[in-house]
Amino acid sequence: MERLTFEDRNCSIARSLDVLGDWWNVLIVLECMWGSSKFDEFQRNQGISKGILSKRLKLLQEHGILSKRAVQGGTEYKLTEKGRSLHVIVVAILQWGDRWNPLPEGAPVVPVNRNSGAPVAPLELLDAEGQPVGMRNLGLLPGPGANANTRRRLEELALRRQASEQVG
Repeated sequence: MERLTFEDRNCSIARSLDVLGDWWNVLIVLECMWGSSKFDEFQRNQGISKGILSKRLKLLQEHGILSKRAVQGGTEYKLTEKGRSLHVIVVAILQWGDRWNPLPEGAPVVPVNRNSGAPVAPLELLDAEGQPVGMRNLGLLPGPGANANTRRRLEELALRRQASEQVG
């Protein structure tokens, strides 16, 4: 079966999920964040088959999330700047899981600031002025890359919102 791709979609989430939508890809990024860099470390720590791991490492390299280099005794994989920027997403997933899908005995790991030892505060969405943005006040505007379909959908969304505010 051929892999479906979202690379041509006019949606940043779909395009991101094209790379990160497979759970192995996110778990490999997590392993790199924890310091794993060798093929056998990924395989041992995640219990992933060699074939799947090889394909996922190649995909993450193709998308510039991992770099690969030969070192004495084998090959090493490292997160690129693009890959390191995923730490916010990984911590957000971790915090969501600890809150909404917790283990009975509690969180397996607690993210902390290495310099101070303080736990990382729950992540939240803030606007450019530092104000929290919840679902009730989250809006969407067309960006510079919006195509006609995206603009139409956003206009429809705004009209529905206006209609519901007039009724409610």
